[in-house]
Amino acid sequence: MQNAKGPLAEKEFLLVQQISRKPTSTQRDLSRSLGLSLGTTNLLIRRLARRGIIRINQLDWKRTQYLLTIKGAMEKTRKAYNYTLGMFRIFRTIQDNINTVLTREHRAGRRDFILVAQDEILELIRDTTRDLALPDARFTFVSRFDQVPPGADLVLTATLEPAPKSSNGRRTVSLVDFTNIDFRIP
Repeated sequence: MQNAKGPLAEKEFLLVQQISRKPTSTQRDLSRSLGLSLGTTNLLIRRLARRGIIRINQLDWKRTQYLLTIKGAMEKTRKAYNYTLGMFRIFRTIQDNINTVLTREHRAGRRDFILVAQDEILELIRDTTRDLALPDARFTFVSRFDQVPPGADLVLTATLEPAPKSSNGRRTVSLVDFTNIDFRIP
């Protein structure tokens, strides 16, 4: 459990975000939108109120309003800022891994690269390869392993999809270890 004076825990942060969007939400609305039990939502609301993150106003016998305090707004901003910094660190690590692998393989004579990735990571890889100074390098981007050309002997991956077992000597190099986001390719 999170320290009462420490930074917002993940569920607390999500609750604070929801309250800041719609202060007149009922506890039932909040619990439903966050996928939490009503009891957990009640506990988090009381904890946030004790910490001075939110203020509870009873509008009438049936309606309650939850307001973000200045302290709550600052905590929400701090958490969002730290999350953003963390994401930039992850993207930088991925870019470093891409640079390391592609440069090493290019120096060894490789000119054709097959990269398997999806969504935003695919866009990050495309942008990173565009910025590399690798003469004569050609890149093929696919979103699934079944789209990899049959003759490819090296496949670079940045996907949660597990690489299929290869019987033709194909090497697979993962650019991202999603279980250890600080993973760096030596």
